[in-house]
Amino acid sequence: MSTAENPTGTPGRDPGSKTRDRQTRRTKRALLAAADEIFAEGRVPTVADVAERADVARATAYRYFPTQETLLLETTFLGNSGPIGSPSELVNEIKDPSERVAEAARRAAAWTLDREARLRTILRMSLEHESVQRPARRRHYIAQLLGDIETEIPADAYERLTGSLTLLFGIDPIISIRDNSDIPPDRIPDLLAWAAHVLVRSALEDSQPPSKRRQTTRHP
Repeated sequence: MSTAENPTGTPGRDPGSKTRDRQTRRTKRALLAAADEIFAEGRVPTVADVAERADVARATAYRYFPTQETLLLETTFLGNSGPIGSPSELVNEIKDPSERVAEAARRAAAWTLDREARLRTILRMSLEHESVQRPARRRHYIAQLLGDIETEIPADAYERLTGSLTLLFGIDPIISIRDNSDIPPDRIPDLLAWAAHVLVRSALEDSQPPSKRRQTTRHP
């Protein structure tokens, strides 16, 4: 490519592509924000609804979300901002892995409870339609939270730990607790945080030599 074709004189992406990427992200955020507004009004949004609310052409909206199901699934993403925070931020904020994962479970549960109705709708949709699959984001989220201790735990124990922790995130544990216990909603975040703390702490203690493990038990 000549410098006439590339004003920077260096190989790489077309500078215009960065502008398009930013516009793409802005449009997607606008559509998801519109979906949030419609959910807050007590309605389940369609792609056409969010396109109108966000003042985006329907054809454009359908390029981002070909079906209502894909739109609704995207609204279940916790994101990396607001009260949840990104995993890397939590790693920097909370050094103790047990407390870190507990806080992540607490924040995630609070976020989920605020959106319980929509998440129940999406869960039901994923069960009724085989073509609708909920994204497996929580596994990656948990792996990031535990990245600094992965080598401290045997591989099979680490697999059990991460698998068990997936049961504490998302709408699934909220439904189980709400439908099968008398625990009030405002106590659910602390309950899930406690369970997460116990799981991580137990996995770390079980990976220690027996002598050190007994010492940890005597002096919690």
